[in-house]
Amino acid sequence: MGEVARRYDQICQRAQGLLHPGATETDILAALLVIRVLRDKLNTDELMLISLARSQHITWARIAGALEMKNRQSAERRHLQLSQAHPRVDGTLPRTQSERVEDARERRSRRAERDWARRNARTIRVTAETLTSIPDLQQRADRSQEATLMAAPIRRDGTKPEPIQMTWPGALKQCLAEHVRFQAAPEDHLCAERDGLGDEEWQLQQQEVDILHRMLGLLRYAADPRHLDLSDHPELCRKIAQLEYESQQHARR
Repeated sequence: MGEVARRYDQICQRAQGLLHPGATETDILAALLVIRVLRDKLNTDELMLISLARSQHITWARIAGALEMKNRQSAERRHLQLSQAHPRVDGTLPRTQSERVEDARERRSRRAERDWARRNARTIRVTAETLTSIPDLQQRADRSQEATLMAAPIRRDGTKPEPIQMTWPGALKQCLAEHVRFQAAPEDHLCAERDGLGDEEWQLQQQEVDILHRMLGLLRYAADPRHLDLSDHPELCRKIAQLEYESQQHARR
């Protein structure tokens, strides 16, 4: 590190015209690289030393004094800032404050949407049954704008790919069949991993909500004209759009 620092000082002196000849482009770029490496090392060392100080019960006020910061809050913020920028053992970076806020907001929205799905279970189920009863549902989905776009790229040999079969209609039918099985024998849906967790009624409720939430997500494909043309089923189209709107509005609260 001493040799790196000496070389860095020489480059800076040459850049200022204090040494001759002047710094080359390579010298300047090398010095900038040294700055970045030193900054990373100093930040890592600072985090390590602050953490060491706290482990030895040194107060935040004394740490702030050593860092020439105005108060303990500044030292705590500095420690948090360094912690968020420092990679974990697996090489990933801790989430920023905004990322944690966004994650909490997403979880809250998902819970609200699941609660809404539980309260509107019958409407979701009946709408899914009506949609899947359309005889050519799969063919309609395969002719959709989205399917056309997915099949558009030409292969390297100049040939067109095979027509795309959209998976969501089949997944919706499977989800609907799963809900039918659940209602016929709810106890069969209790997971062995959840044994001993207490209230079986609550567990079963969560299992049904999982199914209904997936069903609602699959119905959203039908709410988008790019995925399905329901212009000849205006009432069904309206019901699906209403489901989509109400669930989204509830999730945003």
